[in-house]
Amino acid sequence: MKKFQEKTTGLLTNVDLKGTKGKIIYWFFFAILVISCLITFLPAIWTVFTALKDPNEIYASTKFFPEKLSWGIFVTRVSDSWTQLKFGRSILNTLYFSIVAWAFKLTVCTFAGYTFSKLKPKGSAMVFALILWTMMMPSQMRTVPNYISFLSFPFASRTEFGIGINLLDTYWPLWLGGAVDAFAIMLFKNAFDSISNSIIESATLDGAGKLKIFFSIMIPLSGPIIIYESIMTLSGAWSNFFGPYLIIQDTAKQLLPAKIFLMGNDGTVKQNTYLMGLIIASMPQLLIFAFFKKYIMGGINVGGVKG
Repeated sequence: MKKFQEKTTGLLTNVDLKGTKGKIIYWFFFAILVISCLITFLPAIWTVFTALKDPNEIYASTKFFPEKLSWGIFVTRVSDSWTQLKFGRSILNTLYFSIVAWAFKLTVCTFAGYTFSKLKPKGSAMVFALILWTMMMPSQMRTVPNYISFLSFPFASRTEFGIGINLLDTYWPLWLGGAVDAFAIMLFKNAFDSISNSIIESATLDGAGKLKIFFSIMIPLSGPIIIYESIMTLSGAWSNFFGPYLIIQDTAKQLLPAKIFLMGNDGTVKQNTYLMGLIIASMPQLLIFAFFKKYIMGGINVGGVKG
């Protein structure tokens, strides 16, 4: 309670915590947070400990912790899983796919946000409203139309003249589909709205064009949003499962999440090996969040509040 001695704002102040009612409320919410943390972390902890068990121990024992636990066992499990699951090609594919997806999304969404915020061509308000409306649309509604569209792009159906490109079994449907993100466009628009028009007017008087203003003023002043979207885009692309599983059939082009799913249905892969594969695949996302969590929260705060 010492931390709250000088607390004068919020749901509970230092005065409230001196009374019985305030203490009850404090410990009630504290208990809820502890229970929520346990519910959240328990599956992840169970996955780690189960991956370190022998296959016989997984099915024969009901113990939560493995009977033998050491650094050598962990290294052996990781090495065996990496060798058996052959992650090397899939990781390179996923890395390549994620970087290109990041480039496409930031290029499209930053230009779109700049257009809606500062250029404002005729009809842009209606277009922006339609983009925001797509956020309310369930993603399942777009699955079949998108699949048909990329079956014979851009005509959405095969024609008697053979016009159209079949983009299935390539990364292009995933890159093009992920480039336009309504939430990212909204964040960039709000961030650009917070930049004073007087700065743009001054740059215009100095002879700066639209593109120079965009790259010299808008982009540098929206750094937190760019960092946030970069982190979320790379993380989302790395963990993307359904799209690549639906579009990519060539095993040489498989991304990591789809490969792990297919390995889970392979009877030759042991349970501890499969679970260790899940841990290996999730490590990049955990590291991204651990190192950049302040930028994630900062990007939401900057993009979600119009200055």
